[in-house]
Amino acid sequence: MNKTLFTAVGLFIGLSIFGISSIFSPSTAQKKYVSQWEYAAITFTSIPYYSENQAVIIGVANVCYLQQSGCRNEEAKAEVIYAKFLQDYRLENTSSSKNLAYSRAKELAYTKAVAKLGAEGWEIVGQPSVNFDVYIPDNQGNYYIGQTNKEVKPNVYFKRLAQ
Repeated sequence: MNKTLFTAVGLFIGLSIFGISSIFSPSTAQKKYVSQWEYAAITFTSIPYYSENQAVIIGVANVCYLQQSGCRNEEAKAEVIYAKFLQDYRLENTSSSKNLAYSRAKELAYTKAVAKLGAEGWEIVGQPSVNFDVYIPDNQGNYYIGQTNKEVKPNVYFKRLAQ
C-alpha cells in the first residue's frame, strides 16, 4: 500500500508540474512572433529628370522592403526650388551650382526616407556611411559649401519586429 500511495503521489506531482508549466509557457505562435523581423533598405538616391532650365529639381530615394517574393519598392521624393536655392545660398547660376542643387535634392529625399522609416518603427542596423555637403555660413551671411565624395553610398539597412 505504501508503494502504491507513493507512486500515486509522485504521478500526481509530476502531472501537476507539467500542467502548470504548459499553462504559463508561451504558445508556439507567441514564440514565432518574437523572432520574426522585417527588413528594409535605402538602396539609392537619384535625380530622375534632368533639363537645362529646371525650375524645380526633384530628388528621389528608393526604399526597398525586403520580402520573400523580392523587393517592394517605394520612393521618397523631395523638391528643391532652384531659384530659392540660389538665393538662399547666394550662388550664381552655374553648372557647379546646379550640381549642388542636385546633391541637395538627393540629400533631402534621403533624409525623408530615413525619417519615414524611423516614424514607422524601423531602426538602423549598423552605422551607415553617409556623406552630405556641408553648408557653412560666414560673417557676411554667405555660405561656403564643402562638397564630399558622393560617388558611391552603401545601402543603409533597417529592421523592426514583424507587425
